[in-house]
Amino acid sequence: MEYPEYLAPVLIRFTSESPKKIWCDEGWWTLIANCDKEISAIDPNYTIFQIKEKFGGLRYYCSPSSPIHGSKIDEVIRKYEKICSMTCEVTGKHGYLMKKSFQYKTLNDSYLEQGWARVNE
Repeated sequence: MEYPEYLAPVLIRFTSESPKKIWCDEGWWTLIANCDKEISAIDPNYTIFQIKEKFGGLRYYCSPSSPIHGSKIDEVIRKYEKICSMTCEVTGKHGYLMKKSFQYKTLNDSYLEQGWARVNE
């Protein structure tokens, strides 16, 4: 997969044991880049293990270079998990948690026509 240049700072943070892959659709990529910018302002030497979508939510697994940064990094990650929970993973527009069969994703209402249904309606 080829990623846009603005994700380069994110990709170089992956550990050597981790694949340099972001496991979500491109609607969240800008948010992931912004999350990285905020975390790197706290800890320029933090490392990433995995970034993915799971059950319609962002999962951002990383490690601070020092334990003193841990709680501030966690705050930033929680902030972006919340933003992603309201952002379509595909388009980047406003989205809702949706379900189709046994799959969950955060999508916009245009996906209702494709058999997706909002969760908790």
